[in-house]
Amino acid sequence: MKQESCNTLQPGASADTASPSVLVIDDEAFMRLNFRAALEEAGCRVEEASSGEEGARIFQRLRPDLVVLDLVMPERDGFETCAALRNLAEGRHTPILVVTGLHDTASLHHAFEAGATDFICKPVSGELLGYRARYLVRAGRALEELARSEANLRLLRTAVESLPIGITISDAKGKITYTNPAEAAMHGFEVAELLDREARVLAPQHLHRTSFAEKLEKCGLWRRESVNRRKCGEEFQVQLSSVSVRSPEGEFLGIVTACEDINERKKNEAKIHQLAYYDPLTGLPNRALFLNRLQKALALSDRSRQAIAVLFLDLDNFKDVNDTQGHEFGDKLLKEVAQRLSGCIRAADTLARLGGDEFVVMLAATGHETASATALRILETFRTPFEIDGRLTHAGFSIGVALYPDDAPDLEGLLRSADTAMYQAKSRGRQNFQFFSAEMNREIVEKVALESALRQALEREELTLLYQPQWDLQSGSRCVVEALARWRHSELGEISPTRFIPLAETSGQIFRLGEWVLHSACSQAKAWAEAGCPVERVAINISGHQLRQSDFPDLIKRILTETQLDPASLELEFTESVLMEHADQTVAVLQTLKGMGIQLSIDDFGTGYSSLSYLKHFPIDRIKIDRAFVAGINRDPGDTAIVAAVIALARTLKIRVLAEGVETRAQLEFLQNHSCSEAQGFLLGAPMAAEDLVRWLELAPEPL
Repeated sequence: MKQESCNTLQPGASADTASPSVLVIDDEAFMRLNFRAALEEAGCRVEEASSGEEGARIFQRLRPDLVVLDLVMPERDGFETCAALRNLAEGRHTPILVVTGLHDTASLHHAFEAGATDFICKPVSGELLGYRARYLVRAGRALEELARSEANLRLLRTAVESLPIGITISDAKGKITYTNPAEAAMHGFEVAELLDREARVLAPQHLHRTSFAEKLEKCGLWRRESVNRRKCGEEFQVQLSSVSVRSPEGEFLGIVTACEDINERKKNEAKIHQLAYYDPLTGLPNRALFLNRLQKALALSDRSRQAIAVLFLDLDNFKDVNDTQGHEFGDKLLKEVAQRLSGCIRAADTLARLGGDEFVVMLAATGHETASATALRILETFRTPFEIDGRLTHAGFSIGVALYPDDAPDLEGLLRSADTAMYQAKSRGRQNFQFFSAEMNREIVEKVALESALRQALEREELTLLYQPQWDLQSGSRCVVEALARWRHSELGEISPTRFIPLAETSGQIFRLGEWVLHSACSQAKAWAEAGCPVERVAINISGHQLRQSDFPDLIKRILTETQLDPASLELEFTESVLMEHADQTVAVLQTLKGMGIQLSIDDFGTGYSSLSYLKHFPIDRIKIDRAFVAGINRDPGDTAIVAAVIALARTLKIRVLAEGVETRAQLEFLQNHSCSEAQGFLLGAPMAAEDLVRWLELAPEPL
């Protein structure tokens, strides 16, 4: 009858697992052949080695389930080979069956000391060898499984003891039967202090749950955030995961709970939320949180049919505060402003800071009357000055108001409409409020279209320069012409400089436009000089944006070089307000330009800051009296007095003075009688193209 196969060792296992591998180590080929036949008959997979050294190498590769080892071999005998295999980590639990013809007890004792599991004597019975193989493989596997289980248990206990989170095991009655060091330390206890105590000792009294076990019995697993209590009484936030433990028969045995201290995490989450949704300076909601609340309010409005109002607020002249008092002072003012604004709105409303000096208010379930009352309350509240660092500071708002759904169908449109209304309030004198209107929207659309057209105006050659003569009132000669930019749109016709120059400044196109004006005017002045035309200088008005360019003097120098114009033939005009902005830096730039030989003048003098005390610091060659004052000569006593005073001041400082907008003979005679240096206006010559100016200079009679 055929021997029982080794496949019976693990019924139901795969072929690879059920067929054990056996390594036969014997120096005699005949014995290896016999052993192979017997073992393969028993269902084993066999590999052979003819020496101890070869056997060790094959062992590490094969990891056999059993080793059949001859004790008597040349060079490395079976005793040494057995010891060497046992010293390998993978050979610690592998059964080793030694085959020996030695029958003395000392040899067998030596074999067992070297690590042999069992022995079989020569001559070897094939049936006995198969039986021993089945037995030893089964025993070896059981031993390895037991060792693995013990190692896993040790590893599990070590891991649980080392976990940074707390682990507690309580029985069916709620008594703690095990807790790891992390759990005890987290709550301020020693491990021994918690054993046999009720698990509820770790939670505050108001969170004790008598039905805790019942809840776990039903759901099996319960995850939640909760509050635990330390031994000292301090409460802290924890993340708990509890699972019920049952016997194979389904009996409830107890609860295992994992506990993690999330107090710091919760604090960090709160900090992150604060940083993400609140303004760090004022503590008010920021743009992200405001938009989130507004979106929800609009959705509620759609269901309730109640209007939503948005007030867009911008502090008037806040930039001046930062420039004159410093940014630290400005931040203090913004904090005070936020606090005062908070007192102007209802608890149900939302006040947020969008950034800089812009604030926004959302009024829920409101209409025109409530929005108007809120805006008026804000304006009235801010009439009282702030006292910061012992200084009184005024801060007022320009406010734009838009209503949903009347003024816009969505969130973006609502904010845009409120912003548009705010700019309308600024244009109407500041410190007032305006409701959005369709007319405002039309103006915005026109502005955007005009801005787009301006970008293409140079390429389309729609921009030109006109030149208006200026007269020396003492000698009666024509001396200087002022270059004036004009725009004739192909469809809209003539567009006033009062429209497109501010548009160029706000859109950033002023730099490109300004450079074109400078280059064109200087080229024309050079052409006149070469043609012998009696034009002493060309005057060009410079925007504040251009003057604030760090490389502005370099730009002027480059244009003069490219056009080969004598610097003395160029005059640059700056408005009074432009010069007074960052006056210290401006003086340095003006001195650089003056050092290049360029003439400098102040345009629209008297309409900006009171800068009389600064005149002696600026390297100015002349000042131009604004046309608004000249128009009032002999009609408005105040204007008449201002013109006379400015002329007298200029004479005292030895600065030439020019009067703009001269349109009547009476105005001209007044200026001559008060020794005004120069004049410009339609009475003396209208703005004209370069070629027309040449003909006019040749033909026009002396008007003076």
